[in-house]
Amino acid sequence: MADPITEIGTEDTAAILVVDDLKSSRLLIGSILRAAGFTNLLFAADGIEALEILERLDVEMVVLDIVMPRKDGIQVCREARERLSLNMPILIQTSLQDADHRATAFDAGASDVVSKPIHAHELVSRTRLHLERRRMIESLQRYRRRMQDELQAAEAMQVSLLKSEDEVAAIVGPRGAALTTYYKASNQLGGDLWQVFKIDATRFGVFMVDLSGHGVAAAINAFRVHMLAEDQARDRASPGAWLSSINADLCQILPVEHFATAFYGVVDVAGGRIDYAAAGTPPPILLEQAGGWQAVDQSGVILGCSAAVRYETHSLPIAKGDRVLFYSDALYESFDEPEKALELVDLVAHVKAVLASDPGHGFHEALIDRVFDSEAAKQRDDLTLLMLEVVGDG
Repeated sequence: MADPITEIGTEDTAAILVVDDLKSSRLLIGSILRAAGFTNLLFAADGIEALEILERLDVEMVVLDIVMPRKDGIQVCREARERLSLNMPILIQTSLQDADHRATAFDAGASDVVSKPIHAHELVSRTRLHLERRRMIESLQRYRRRMQDELQAAEAMQVSLLKSEDEVAAIVGPRGAALTTYYKASNQLGGDLWQVFKIDATRFGVFMVDLSGHGVAAAINAFRVHMLAEDQARDRASPGAWLSSINADLCQILPVEHFATAFYGVVDVAGGRIDYAAAGTPPPILLEQAGGWQAVDQSGVILGCSAAVRYETHSLPIAKGDRVLFYSDALYESFDEPEKALELVDLVAHVKAVLASDPGHGFHEALIDRVFDSEAAKQRDDLTLLMLEVVGDG
């Protein structure tokens, strides 16, 4: 005889299917569950009837006998998992105590095993435990789906900040240059950002920024920088003054201990130079048409540290056929093993090798494949690449 239940639970409307070929057992299990507050009970007299119910109705839990005619509990459990792809808790009740028999039940997909004759407190406690676990998992899954949807929407918004190939070509092409771009966040959202601006009929601006951190926080800061850069039209022709203004505003809005590296250059192909200001960015690489190269001076205090910082404007001579590579630190740094960071001369060798080859796909993708030895390495940080080519005469 099962022990009486001394505490009546609050009502629970979870649909529970009780499967047993003995009517007395079905009645007993039903009375125990009802006394515990489970009011939505379904019953099946054998395995075939149980599977028919599972195919038609949304059942949240099954209490299943093993030994039954026509189709036993092990077969029902296996079909529920494999053929019907159901993931609700399945409690198998059995009087067989040997380990092999229980292992067979778990191999078939049972969530738990309860002993026969039925012990009321054991049945109720295990029922509650598995239903609570199922609801917690479902809640987490809903939360994860919602967060994934929101992240995808935020990712689309972030990507929309970047100009398309056609938009970039419409700005730089008439001004004697070509510019190819690459951006990939390490985890959907990132803190890298690049922009291209019209200055006048012969000049355009290239702005690249790498904000500290990853994920949502970095992405929010990237949105902030984008708005500042779009709104700050004054002094765009003077890189030092423009970057100083951006820095002063960032110092007011960036959270404590957040900062950014940045490069802003005004490309003047007709004048044969790039006027620029830098804030601790990785050194852009000038690849001369004649075969030489040089690292562009990137000295300058990182953005967001002090509103009093003033940035100097430097000048870089350029000529037809020259290229300039702008890149974020993810291209050469090894965050897990800093001693394995790629030296600048080695990075230049990779760039030249890719330019001299016919990779069959874009320059940026070919360079990434050459530098990184695994997909995981490619995703260790947000990565931005910009390759500027001087097409007209400088």
